[in-house]
Amino acid sequence: MTQFARVLDFDSGVAMIVTDLHGEGHAYDQIKSTFLELRREGKADRLILCGDLIHGYRESYNDDSLRMMLDVMRMQKDFGSDTVTMLMGNHEMPHVYNITLEKGHHEFTARFEESLSQSGKRDEVLAFLKHLPIYARTKAGVLISHAGATPAVTNAENAERIFTFDHEALLMLAEDKLQSSYDLENLKQHRQYIRQVKNYLAIDSVDDPRFHHLLRGQIISQTSEDFSFLWDVLFATNEKGWNIGGYNVIAEAFLKAISDHSSYQQKVVVAGHIAVKGGHQLVGDWHLRLATYAHASPHNDGEYLLLDCAKPIEKVADLVACLRPTFG
Repeated sequence: MTQFARVLDFDSGVAMIVTDLHGEGHAYDQIKSTFLELRREGKADRLILCGDLIHGYRESYNDDSLRMMLDVMRMQKDFGSDTVTMLMGNHEMPHVYNITLEKGHHEFTARFEESLSQSGKRDEVLAFLKHLPIYARTKAGVLISHAGATPAVTNAENAERIFTFDHEALLMLAEDKLQSSYDLENLKQHRQYIRQVKNYLAIDSVDDPRFHHLLRGQIISQTSEDFSFLWDVLFATNEKGWNIGGYNVIAEAFLKAISDHSSYQQKVVVAGHIAVKGGHQLVGDWHLRLATYAHASPHNDGEYLLLDCAKPIEKVADLVACLRPTFG
């Protein structure tokens, strides 16, 4: 089986699969406690967090994003990456590229950047984010992702493109373009830009080596085809952008493409990313939408998935029996 940087393969063990906690510390603490108990009892072997761990929707004093991120990093170091795994979500990705992310009146990235600056852990967290996988495949035939199927990945070529995605190469290419095409010293006199970097990147001085990173992020987001491809993968709207019939076609082709270079055919996809009533929703023929807390309505009806990674799953409805309440 070919190994790639952005896709993991699990052929044994029971995985506790969790989605979209969005800085909700009490939900994270509940999940962690449940996982450790299940692990002690021999009922779970690994924890898989499907992205969007960070960026709370509530007031800043209720946002535990950084504490949660650092704790996941500590657990992964203590238990190993095979036991504690986190996938990249669309809310983690902007911090790799220093772009802004907003929804309605929520401006997400500035708050987390401020927390990073105060913590002194920026380099450690950024290195962790850059190495996050995007998919986890299982012998059970269940593909685990953040956002679900996307028309951007419906052939083997684009599957390998996302499997091997290199954030560092994209950043270095943009850095070279920036250094050769822009007067960065003159940028230090640009008052509006200075206000923006202070707000969005928590930078206090024009001499900060990250001062030009907001501009670099703007260049990448506006001009890079690779960035647009990654955006399509992590911000996929599933059936919201198509009808169910259309999404079924996309999901089937997506699963076939993701199965390339794998010993196991992926038959269904599990993802979070989009809100649901209760803790889960069956989306068409191939997709289980899971909401562990933040995207569950009401929140306390959230669920996690307890999946035997070796036991074959034939259809998406078979996964319903594997769901457990977050607050049970």
